[in-house]
Amino acid sequence: MTQSSWAQQATNRFFSGRKSPSQIQCDEIAQSVSGASTVSPVDSPGSMSYTIICSGRPEPLQDLIVSFREPGAMLDEEMVKLAKDIHGDLVPESTYHGNVEGADPPLSIYSMPYLRGSSCIEVLAFQVEMDPEEEAKHGVFVKHLARYFARCWSSSRPVDRQTQAEKQEGIRKRLARLAEESPSSILSNSMLSKLIENLPLLFSQDYPQVLTHGDFSVTNILVDENKFEITGIVDWSLAAVMPFGMDLDILFLTTGFMTQDGWHDYAGKLLLRDTFWKEFWAASGIEGEERRGRTQGLAESAGQIGAILRLAFRRNADGSPSEEVLMSESRMKQLRAWFGEQAARLT
Repeated sequence: MTQSSWAQQATNRFFSGRKSPSQIQCDEIAQSVSGASTVSPVDSPGSMSYTIICSGRPEPLQDLIVSFREPGAMLDEEMVKLAKDIHGDLVPESTYHGNVEGADPPLSIYSMPYLRGSSCIEVLAFQVEMDPEEEAKHGVFVKHLARYFARCWSSSRPVDRQTQAEKQEGIRKRLARLAEESPSSILSNSMLSKLIENLPLLFSQDYPQVLTHGDFSVTNILVDENKFEITGIVDWSLAAVMPFGMDLDILFLTTGFMTQDGWHDYAGKLLLRDTFWKEFWAASGIEGEERRGRTQGLAESAGQIGAILRLAFRRNADGSPSEEVLMSESRMKQLRAWFGEQAARLT
């Protein structure tokens, strides 16, 4: 399936379930909000929003993004501001323009600056073997990724202990349910038990609780097509303060690729992973073999848990994981591939 057909299908699904407004009406509203002469959908649409690039605005105005978002995908201005404080210009500042009158179901309107670059899913390689130049560019990308996580690590947030305790218990219940319902060939009970045992450590006062994107995926990270430097991180609707590393499954997602035949690791995956951690240690200032080992172990456990929550459970209306186990064959293939290589370290 081509990228364009995938994007159009996602857009069609978004509008097929609603009475109003239509896609054409949204385009007209976006032109009115932005003053643009031309509008076009983004290449990688979300499932709970319709997002448009607005160009040809009167000078000296730059291109603008206008996003129509369902109630479950609304942007928390405080969270976006916090993300921008931590990550700077990589995070687009959003402006709320109210709701679409008569929308059924409801839609909110946001605008934000247009960030250059293409989503990861369009740029990163879809072949196991890469030439040296391609490998070098992927190395640049994982270094940028490491710096993103280092900024998160260095910007830990104060938390309400009761709120964090409730989050911890919610995750524990989901992992326990998965242990009861999933085939052991995918995720062993001993591995899930180990992850459950690590939860108190992840939620402890000694471990950083950081701003976590919540949907840190290959469609929400923008990169320069030539240099593979990260140019933007978009869609912060699921952002929350969580234990460091809950988004670390992105390191799995960007060191391989998925096809109908299953998951395929890049030939240079181990080198890319080593490059990531080397850059992370340098950028975060974490020193000492023992401390680094403990940090990496807990962060990878958090990443495993994040992957499970995103792939093994149905989504709530707001995009967060529900408590209902979802046995999708393609998602189980991903988990089987990812967890198989790390099971020895977690069991």
